[in-house]
Amino acid sequence: MAPFFKTGISESLALAADSAMTARLSRTRPWLRLIAFIPISILSVLMTMIALVFISRLAPGLEERMAAMGERLDDTPFRLIEESIQTLVFAAGLGLISVSFLAAACVTLRAPLREFLWPGRRFDWKLFGAGALLMTAIQLLWIPFALATGGEWRPPVLDSYYPEHTRIVYAAAMAAGLLVAAAAEEVVFRGVLLRVSGLFTRRALVLCLVNGVMFSAIHLDPDPVSFLQRTLAGMGWTWAALRLGGLEFAIGSHFANNFLLVLIWSPMSAAVQVQQAPWSVIVPELITSAIVVTTVELLARRRVGAAPCPTAPDAA
Repeated sequence: MAPFFKTGISESLALAADSAMTARLSRTRPWLRLIAFIPISILSVLMTMIALVFISRLAPGLEERMAAMGERLDDTPFRLIEESIQTLVFAAGLGLISVSFLAAACVTLRAPLREFLWPGRRFDWKLFGAGALLMTAIQLLWIPFALATGGEWRPPVLDSYYPEHTRIVYAAAMAAGLLVAAAAEEVVFRGVLLRVSGLFTRRALVLCLVNGVMFSAIHLDPDPVSFLQRTLAGMGWTWAALRLGGLEFAIGSHFANNFLLVLIWSPMSAAVQVQQAPWSVIVPELITSAIVVTTVELLARRRVGAAPCPTAPDAA
């Protein structure tokens, strides 16, 4: 049993290292293109952020909302409307930044957009759905554990303190906003940065660790437990991208994770507050990571030998 298990792990690592997400993007002077990518991507993101600042000054009230981003909103009966607006504004900004980052990568590395997302094939809705369904099931299963460890359960969408129509608006806004935000983060980390990291090494575990740490660090959360939680989540989504050859599963899983958090636990502005988490929460995170990796392996092995999806011709 042990040799079989060891062989299975070695095979999975080898297949992940040979993933389409680590294939060299450019055959001509890749290192020079990488050197050019760094300043161009930084400049592109900065220009996008400057443009967002100007736009915020033109739209009434938008500048104040952007300045208050990340702050906890007052718990008034119409709080969920404010939560909705703030989340949509945040998602729009994050989406534009990710697009500019992706565009810089496409230009400097001379690769079509699809090569950073799902190389050589179309978007796979089944993988997206599998990721979303898996994380939804996991989140629901952890509710009893959270309550048993002293967690407070006050689902915003079920709380009669908030008028019914505001809860409906909130659910719709969270679905749209968090889908855009999750896709944006996956494009940046499991898309562009993973492909760029593949120029240095194709070792799957190294790529997962580096990508997970970068993903956690960008959230600027000083709590070591939260940092480790996000690192584990980022590593799992990186493994999914490597083994499945695209971002669909990671986007679906990432979206469902965030959506369920703000839907059944606490409003968005409360969920993103920096707080000291107990080390006990690492246990469910480790179990979640194991479930994600196992599911990804099952999906990847089912796809072996399947005919590739037809791809659309590149735009001129």
